[in-house]
Amino acid sequence: MKPLLNIENLSINYMTNKKDFNIVKDVNIKIDERMKYGIVGESGSGKSLTSLAIMNLLPEVLKIQEGSIELNTDSTKDLANISKKEMRKVRGREISMIFQEPMTALDPLYTIEYQLLEVLKIHKTYSKKEMYKIGVDMLKKVGIARPDQVMKDYPHQLSGGMRQRVMIAMALICQPKLLIADEPTTALDVTIQAQILDLMNELSDLHNTAILMITHDLGVILETCERVAVMYAGQIVEESTVEKIFEEPAHPYTKGLLSSIRSLGNKSEELYSIPGNVPTPDQYQELGCRFATRCPYAMDQCFNQEPLMYQVQDDHLSKCWLHVEEGRANERSSERTRS
Repeated sequence: MKPLLNIENLSINYMTNKKDFNIVKDVNIKIDERMKYGIVGESGSGKSLTSLAIMNLLPEVLKIQEGSIELNTDSTKDLANISKKEMRKVRGREISMIFQEPMTALDPLYTIEYQLLEVLKIHKTYSKKEMYKIGVDMLKKVGIARPDQVMKDYPHQLSGGMRQRVMIAMALICQPKLLIADEPTTALDVTIQAQILDLMNELSDLHNTAILMITHDLGVILETCERVAVMYAGQIVEESTVEKIFEEPAHPYTKGLLSSIRSLGNKSEELYSIPGNVPTPDQYQELGCRFATRCPYAMDQCFNQEPLMYQVQDDHLSKCWLHVEEGRANERSSERTRS
């Protein structure tokens, strides 16, 4: 069977009058039906841009330079080369997205009822009475105790946790095949975060919806995902199952991320941090590994030649020269380099 979402060699450029800067490069992701897939990395690594490219919501200064975003639902569609009219039929019905900040994602001038039912008006042919009932039932499913009152409320009248629940209800009301969650718990306290993550897992299982979870929090990935891609400076540097990434990380960047978490619980050790900062697109190396300037294992080769994505174990890929002896180059990566 074809994967539900198949992203191949996706590259995104920032277009200026003087020069184009590459922001996301050669991203390859496969998500099967009902899979929970995570993308993790520091701020500025290209996670959110990848999700916006899937939703066809990139700002005008950003352009998909090459690659394909294949969605396999009722028919196969390349979302990287689809018209705006066709994308409006897909967005909300086949793919939905929960944005980072629910207060800015919800329009303060309209009631929750208006915004929640708008998705149904666009994609379905229910009567007003039927749509209202579906909206109330959806608010109940996301754990809102007084749905009839909340339907009449405006966003500013709700707490942060309730606004996020409304956003989840809006995203799932048409039962899409894929839900993209971009930092869905960032603005919430720890207790509400746990409730929201549990709720997303329950609703995903209930509606057979695949989830693409985008976050900088490895704890969120561990709680919600089956498979994870680690992004750095616009590239995927490691991909595997969540268990393998946490138990046997292969890429130096992933090891650094996990070390910084583990050191939090050890009061006898100094808090670990990866030296330096994520480079900006104008600082990306044209040759070599983008992590080389921060990597404790960097060799001369790392600054002169970009590594391939190596298969270090079954179903475990790492983009690092350290694995040139123990692994073999991933087929898509090696073919692209030869071409």
